[in-house]
Amino acid sequence: MGYRKIKDIMQVFFYCAVAVCLYFGFNWSGEATGDKPFDDLQKILAVMDKHEIELTDWTLYSREQLNNWKTSGEYDSEFNLLKEKTNQFEWEPLTEDVQRSQMKAVATLTHNDLGVTETLSYIIYPHNDQLHSYLIYNVHGTRQLSEVEWKTLLPITESRLEDLFRKNTKIFTCATGNGSDKLNLGLSEQADKLLADFSAQTIESLKEETFISISAYTNTWNNAIATNNQNMNLQVAIRAKERLGGKTTVTIGTPIITTEY
Repeated sequence: MGYRKIKDIMQVFFYCAVAVCLYFGFNWSGEATGDKPFDDLQKILAVMDKHEIELTDWTLYSREQLNNWKTSGEYDSEFNLLKEKTNQFEWEPLTEDVQRSQMKAVATLTHNDLGVTETLSYIIYPHNDQLHSYLIYNVHGTRQLSEVEWKTLLPITESRLEDLFRKNTKIFTCATGNGSDKLNLGLSEQADKLLADFSAQTIESLKEETFISISAYTNTWNNAIATNNQNMNLQVAIRAKERLGGKTTVTIGTPIITTEY
């Protein structure tokens, strides 16, 4: 199977997974996986660093359904209140996305000193003869931060989550990097080594010549989502940049990967 076809399959899987997450929610068990929002990310970055995976970007993602409405326009007051609470963000107008049959407004706030961007997405979508509103919060960075920088970012993120979401909001964490070609290992061997450092057991996998994706479960985190009547809370995806002997792109997420891979 060619790389383009594999990529198309994984894009379909990714968008379907995110759609299910956003519209219906996962069967989520357990509580927050750490005391702080970035605890899970720090564990992922530590494993990546151990395996000489050069970090290219990371994300912290949370979403929550807010309200439902009977007619168009009833959500205006909610949207205006949200903009008032987040007036330091640069908001785009609420506009119609015809392709996805929804209304959407996006706001961004960039912390140039940290190389980090916060993004809010307010979305109105139809379901069961009603209009539903939900909010997505995304924190995105492109490099490892110093201890001081993490301490600077932490209270900002904690405050945002507390102000915008309920107490036990679900947090998804993901990181991507360029794998080292020094070890000269196959994709399965690379994946096995990563899973071992999380003490994780494979639940399901997709393996091709230049691509591998594994869903797994680890006791490292005490939350999980259900897939095929089994719990999972870790995904690892590795894509070869070249067919033989080349570098790889490695993506690790908990409880699922929430970026295209």
